[in-house]
Amino acid sequence: RARAAAGNADAQVRAAQAALNELLNGTRKEQLAQGESAVRAAQAQAVSEQATLQKLSVVAPRAGRIDSLPYKLGDQAPIGAPLAVLLVGDTPYARVYVPEPIRANVKVGDRTQVFVDGRDAALPGRVRMIRSEPTFTPYYALIGKDAARLSYLAEIALDKGASALPAGLPVRVEFVAGDETR
Repeated sequence: RARAAAGNADAQVRAAQAALNELLNGTRKEQLAQGESAVRAAQAQAVSEQATLQKLSVVAPRAGRIDSLPYKLGDQAPIGAPLAVLLVGDTPYARVYVPEPIRANVKVGDRTQVFVDGRDAALPGRVRMIRSEPTFTPYYALIGKDAARLSYLAEIALDKGASALPAGLPVRVEFVAGDETR
């Protein structure tokens, strides 16, 4: 709709310019003034419509690939809802859940081995983020043996060699500390 309005405004500018050109070839001063003011009004309308078009255009905040579109054509998205989910960044990462028994031994910067389903070789990586609050906290899992059911969300940055991997692959991660693997 905004594009159509912008196109109409551009057409009005061209029509007013043509009328002005006709008036310049032997018309009265009053007609010239009317034509010039019509051109200025059409140009102002065109600028206004271009601004409206720019406001209504959806532009991604960063370069990336579209992963999913949560809404279909004609759906009314709620205010503030994401219209597209983007995959951004140069290096892929694995989002994993760290069990509570090994959480104390995992810290940002730790080396990892990431095993991707369908690939024989492990990919090297490093822990780039680990949450301090547990992800799954059932009311009964706060003390004693049940505390082992807690999990902590972590992100493992993979090396550039993994950039061709598609998103959403299942992985298994081993945390490497010196010579031992957890």
